[in-house]
Order: sequence, then C-alpha cells, then structure tokens
Amino acid sequence: MTIGANERAWLRTFPETAHWRKVLPVRGGYGSDRKYEVWTRSGEHLLLRVADERETRRKYAEFAFIQRCQALGFPMPRPVDCGLHAGKVYELLTWVEGEPLTQELIGMPESEQYRLGQEAGRALAAIHSVLLEPGERREADGEVEARKRMVFRYLASRHRMAGDDATVMFVAKHVAYPKRLAGLHGDFHIGNLLLTAGGKLAVMDFDRRQVGDRWQDFQRAQTFSVPRSTAFVNGQIHAYFMGDPPQEFWEAFAYEAAYGAIRQIVWAESLGANATQQMQMSYARAARDFRGFTPCEPPRWYVPAR
Repeated sequence: MTIGANERAWLRTFPETAHWRKVLPVRGGYGSDRKYEVWTRSGEHLLLRVADERETRRKYAEFAFIQRCQALGFPMPRPVDCGLHAGKVYELLTWVEGEPLTQELIGMPESEQYRLGQEAGRALAAIHSVLLEPGERREADGEVEARKRMVFRYLASRHRMAGDDATVMFVAKHVAYPKRLAGLHGDFHIGNLLLTAGGKLAVMDFDRRQVGDRWQDFQRAQTFSVPRSTAFVNGQIHAYFMGDPPQEFWEAFAYEAAYGAIRQIVWAESLGANATQQMQMSYARAARDFRGFTPCEPPRWYVPAR
C-alpha cells in the first residue's frame, strides 16, 4: 500500500523522519487515526499514530494512560513520544511483534483458547487497577446523556430490528446503573490482541481509552470475541473475577451487550450495507444469548468456573 500525497507531505516535514529508514502505512481497523509502521536507522521498530489536532486532549490522555500501564506485566506498546506538528497530534510507540489472535485461534484446542482467555482477563483486571488521576472521574459525567442520545438515534434508524421493544426498554431501564469507575481500554476484544512468539498475549490499540464503568470493557467481548471463541471469553471472565462473577455483573453485562448491540447498528450505518448487516446479525446473536434481555442471567454460552 502506498502513502497518499497529503500524508507524504506531512511526513516529509516531521522532524523524526530524518532518522527513519522505512515507513509503511498500516491499514485496517475502524479507528480514525492514521497509522504507520516505522523502521529507524538505529534499528528501532515503531508505530506512528497521527490524528487531527482537535483530538489533542484525547491523544495526550491515551499516551499518559499507556505510560501508567507499563508496569502491569503483559506485552503492550511502550510510549516513545507524543506531540503536535503541522496541525496534527502524533503518538510514537514501540512496535509489538506478534500474530493477530483472531487468526491464531483458528484450529486451536479449546483448552488453549481458554488459557489465553485467562491471560486476557488478568490483563484487563490489571488495566482496571490503574489509579485514576485527579480530575479524570469527570470524564464519565456525560456518559449517561451520550447513551440516551445513541438510543434515540437507534429509534430513528431505518435499520431497527424487528421486535426490539424489550431490548430498548432494558437499555432505558439500566442506562444509569451504578458506576465502578476505572480507566478503560475501551475496545478490549480478540481483534485487539496479538499472540507473541513466546505464547503471551499482547494488548494493543488503546485509542478508545476512556473513563467509565469497569465492566463496560466486556461490551466488545459479546460483539467481537464470542462469535470466534466462547472458550476464550469464559476464560477471560473466570480470570478477571478469579472464579464466577457476582450476580450484579450479569445485569451490567447484559445491559452492555444490549446497548452495544443497538449502538453498533447506528455506528455501522456510515460504513455501508455489509457492515450494517453484520451488526444486525450481532444484535440477533446477543438477543439470543441473553434470552431477549428479559432475565438477568448468564448468557447461554457461559460455563461456570470449575
């Protein structure tokens, strides 16, 4: 893949490029950041993320959170530099070597999928153990209103699901559920994990980092991880809670799955018919797994810890 003319012009004026040997664009994913794989003349392998200058506060907060997660004991990018240049905010991180977990899980024994899920659960619990900085709690203040607006957007959507009244009512009832505030990865699922050569899980893509209810970080598990490996997600839950979760988790998880199901439909509309259809299928699966979001019980795929 080639780098576009505007990107090339920006990179040409970026001071660090004098020390670089090779730069390649990184495509894929749904984030708004431009990403580049970088090899320096001194042998470093880096990831450059570039966003519009209006994202400065978000990118600085993301970079600071990555710094605070460095001592948590699992592979992840290391922070190198973050700053402003020519109308853009940039973030330089070390490149993490590994293979996409989505590919590596194919054909893997369920026992190994479960073990890797346990690694993921421990990593997520460690992320949530990072203490919030003064003032960070205020970031969550507008979350309830933002979610209400998303529900209204779904209700006005031409892609509403048939028979969705119970789901919408369930979300409306639980939208202000108690918050166990923590710094969140924000997009924690199989698609943002790598398997290193040493068999360890590496956690990637902190660009949706936010402050919110810690159990919100399980939302993407239902959407993106469950269809690929329920053994992995069972392991993730068991390790996170060091056994079976408390009952209040299932209520929160069901709410996150329901809200995530309708949010993803609205989100996918801008990506085209195929993406929207995929998210409608994801909605149908979540509604089936959580029995129509009527009782707050574990989803059908959950297996109690032994």
